[in-house]
Amino acid sequence: MITCPWCGTNYTSFQPNCDNCGGSLPLPPEKTPKPSARSLSAPLPPPREVPRQALWHIMSSDGWAVSASIFALLGLIFAIVGVPLTISLVAAFVGLPFLGLGLVFLGGGITVLGWRYRMAKETVEVLREGQAVLGEVLSVIQHYNVRVNGRSPWTVEYDYEVDGRLYGGKVTTLSRPDLSQKPGSPVYVLFMRHEPGQSTIYRSPYGYYWT
Repeated sequence: MITCPWCGTNYTSFQPNCDNCGGSLPLPPEKTPKPSARSLSAPLPPPREVPRQALWHIMSSDGWAVSASIFALLGLIFAIVGVPLTISLVAAFVGLPFLGLGLVFLGGGITVLGWRYRMAKETVEVLREGQAVLGEVLSVIQHYNVRVNGRSPWTVEYDYEVDGRLYGGKVTTLSRPDLSQKPGSPVYVLFMRHEPGQSTIYRSPYGYYWT
């Protein structure tokens, strides 16, 4: 039985989207047994050595960052085309829309890229300095209605407890999540002690980020 996480409609077989609300449905449960906490590799104590390319790997796997890069590139192209057309009074009526649209795309793309870059840096900091706690995977959903470079992003939602308080988090990536991370499975979560809500999923001593 598959239940839509958005409206609660049940389905006996898997389909990408809910007929009732249109939301993405979670992957069907696999027949393989769920991993136990004992089978997980415990995180190394902080500070951990995080590869230098981790930041750019996170950025390249982030749907928002990829989309923003495309918009920024389109904006740059439009602006480059629009400037000479605008200077030329003969074609100014064509150049001005090109220039205006290019600046909007470029500005928006750079703004979103800056936002995702800061979030990626925070994730790297959590991977390096975060405290470890066992959490649980709540859902693994692929958003079939969104396409970035021909791929649909995945979102893994999880929760974890710190000092008796329950927190939740999620990781969105263009790469397929680890097959061991299925709903109900235990997972190590890294969080910042001064800000417990800032977290990410830990995979292994050699896999600090999505691959």
